[in-house]
Amino acid sequence: MFPSPTVTPQHSLVCAAVLFCLSACAPATDSPTISSASEALCASNGVEIRTDFAGAGQHKCAARPDEFVLTVQPEPSLYGRINPSPWYAFEVAGAADQTVDIVLDYGSYEHRYSPWIRMDGGLWQEVAEDKLELSEKGHKARLTLDISSDDYVIAGLPVVTSEMMNDWTRGIAETHGLETRIYGQSMEGRELTALLVGNPDADRLVVALTRQHPPELAGAIAFKGFVSEVLNSDQPELLETTRFLFFPLMNPDGVDGGYWRHNSGAVDMNRDWFDATQPEVASAQKLILAEAEGRSVEAFLDFHSTWRTLVYFHPFDTPGADSSFPEALKAAMDAEFTPQPDWISSHNDGRGTSKNWALQTFNTPGMTIELGDEASQSESERVGKLTAEVLRETLTSP
Repeated sequence: MFPSPTVTPQHSLVCAAVLFCLSACAPATDSPTISSASEALCASNGVEIRTDFAGAGQHKCAARPDEFVLTVQPEPSLYGRINPSPWYAFEVAGAADQTVDIVLDYGSYEHRYSPWIRMDGGLWQEVAEDKLELSEKGHKARLTLDISSDDYVIAGLPVVTSEMMNDWTRGIAETHGLETRIYGQSMEGRELTALLVGNPDADRLVVALTRQHPPELAGAIAFKGFVSEVLNSDQPELLETTRFLFFPLMNPDGVDGGYWRHNSGAVDMNRDWFDATQPEVASAQKLILAEAEGRSVEAFLDFHSTWRTLVYFHPFDTPGADSSFPEALKAAMDAEFTPQPDWISSHNDGRGTSKNWALQTFNTPGMTIELGDEASQSESERVGKLTAEVLRETLTSP
């Protein structure tokens, strides 16, 4: 059984960066390596700081005799300041048998993500707390690293690239016989892939998506748990009566670009669902609307991460909307989790979030399920599985 799920340190996420590959906890196949074809971000005394790999952060670098200073900057934004998600990822190359000091300068933002490290393309490990020192009220963080390899990658959370997500998508589609649908292209031309399963003639539809915001790994792990539970259900009538539409990677440009929140169009996609100015949102909506034709949309789930585990949801008494599934899910979460996740109604009410679009378009109470940044892998998976269990019970009950 799953233990009493409290928010624990991230040490159990050590396999997270390969969770979406076919062999969990195997060495990553796309590990960053030094490339002679590109220049280092900065260098000193034979040590290089590099960001020439998928998922690297948006950094500038200054090399001093005894330290490196990296800015941790948000990507460009069309609509003002980006929510505080100061993501970072960079490589320290050529530093074997040295102690390296790296200062992360967040500017007006504050430190959020605990550092993780991967050596020589192996597994990710959380950096020991005594190697990190915050200063200037969290606006700067100093990492002191004893480097034993020529290839270290340091990141705010384990890097899970679009290639790794696509590997997971292909693998689960092959294993379970899911339909794969290329429904569009991102701003930079990356393919957008959805998965469909369930009776094509079913009169009900469930939609689930994740990674609108690139670094939110715990939410993606919960999404994976949700999908796994749906596919491994021992009640075949669920897939006979319900069609499922899954979006495993909404924002591949942001993921590979190391962005905090946005896509390469400089827009927070989870504020674009009313206007659909971005190709990722517009093409997803087109597919959802096509699949929803002639069906009732029973649930619309968007998995994210934030400072603590919680759910954003419209009030249970929203006129005309059936809230039986959300109410049952709240009761199940309250009974199983300590502390109980907050349920916050009308979050960003009226703005272009996916859950607001679902309510406006289908009169379906959408939910944004947020996992804490430091939720363990087991807690994140359990939230997803529990969501699927409660949904199954709701949809198959007499």
